Amino acid sequence: MKSYKALTALTALLLFATMRSGTFADTVSLLPQKDNTLYEDPAGQLSNGQGIYLFAGMTDDNGLRRGLIAFDLASIPTNATITGATLSMFLSRSGPSSAAVNISLSKALRDWGEGASDAGSPGGMGAPAEAGDATWLHTFYDTNFWTTPGGDFSPTPSATTPVSKVNTTYTWSGSGLLADLQSWVSNPASNFGWVILANEIDVATAQRLNTRENSNNPPQLTVTYQVLSQAINLSTRMRVQTGDNIGIGGFIITGSAPKHVLLRAIGPTLSHFGIADLLADPVLELHGPGAFVTITNDNWRDTQEAQIAADGIPPTNDFESAIDATLAPGAYTALVKGKNNSSGVALVEVYDLDQAALSRLANLSTRAFVSTGDNVVIAGFLLSNNGGSDRIVLRALGPSLSAAGVPNVLANPTLELHDTNGTLILANNDWQDNAVQAAIVTAAGLAPSNNFESAIAATLPPGLYTALLAGLNNGTGIGLVEVYDLGAP
Repeated sequence: MKSYKALTALTALLLFATMRSGTFADTVSLLPQKDNTLYEDPAGQLSNGQGIYLFAGMTDDNGLRRGLIAFDLASIPTNATITGATLSMFLSRSGPSSAAVNISLSKALRDWGEGASDAGSPGGMGAPAEAGDATWLHTFYDTNFWTTPGGDFSPTPSATTPVSKVNTTYTWSGSGLLADLQSWVSNPASNFGWVILANEIDVATAQRLNTRENSNNPPQLTVTYQVLSQAINLSTRMRVQTGDNIGIGGFIITGSAPKHVLLRAIGPTLSHFGIADLLADPVLELHGPGAFVTITNDNWRDTQEAQIAADGIPPTNDFESAIDATLAPGAYTALVKGKNNSSGVALVEVYDLDQAALSRLANLSTRAFVSTGDNVVIAGFLLSNNGGSDRIVLRALGPSLSAAGVPNVLANPTLELHDTNGTLILANNDWQDNAVQAAIVTAAGLAPSNNFESAIAATLPPGLYTALLAGLNNGTGIGLVEVYDLGAP
């Protein structure tokens, strides 16, 4: 029999060979999605949607100018935390005074447009507004209006920078800018960009900045972000038998949006890793809540071959099973059986294919028959490699399953948590053995109902981990191993 350390290291190797990590870029540089200028005009008929300059401040004939700029943030995951941001803009013209002028960004409160108008160069007087242009009166010329002429924006600037020297790139940053970007990433429908304001009191202080249409030094927004770790994949190695002793994998999707997942049942491929007595022909079923229609797959190429191949992680053996599905939030169960009531060692896996969605795999579990030696149950899980730690609770249940009508339960489960090298991190027999651990588990609302069941709480960096479920003193029976993702510390 292999040692438990060897078994857990092997499971981590299997996970590494089959799972894909959810690594996101942590910095993006963006050009504006749109920009424009509001020219003070009682008729609201001037704009500069396609012009190469935008303006802010007071002109020499007492006319106000206010710039508009917005960026598409769709490339940043909606669950990202913005950690840094800088907006760069090129000052191409200034007023006659050499004194510094403050240019501020204020959060726009309504959407606005960029039409086909073009004031050319120097551009300070504007051009006749075209359909969809923002003007002094209109958000979209000539059918939609600002609540207040001159634009609707926050009275508190998000960032301010003094400018004084033309042909110079200036930058805007700070906590207000970060707050705006965070709100827009979390709620894209609220992203209307910024209104650009300058000195609106002194005559001849208007400033001219390059726009996105300018081939020389257009504006650029650089955003640094972090996506905290989350449990994105689960793979459990177990012995699949028949009847009540088949493999059962459960998972819960929490959040407000559907989640794209891939489920796999792996058997023959395990022979490449020296595993004997494997499940030769797995069959996979996916069950869901309410009126969900059960999905069954025997061989992965049978029904969804093209989609599963496009996911990038198809099984390597044609007798193995896979299901690609986009699932609403709720509780789901994956059953792994052997075709024609066969038995053997298998893996059941759940992959999160859309980690940017407003939902997550918050609870992953596997119910299986726990034997001894190589046939204990080993659950592997992957925390996404995005720079942040994650709070995890693991549970090993046995006696409490009797209340659900499960026969032949594991009387006294034991639980171990190992890292990717198979090194033991934490172990537990009875969940109340360690008072500190028990307090954390209880505070999370996850205290097992039976004192002989096991639980471990840990804060873990990104990486591959394995949870080993066995019976005390070589006990056997049906057990349940669970992984709960509690989020960032």
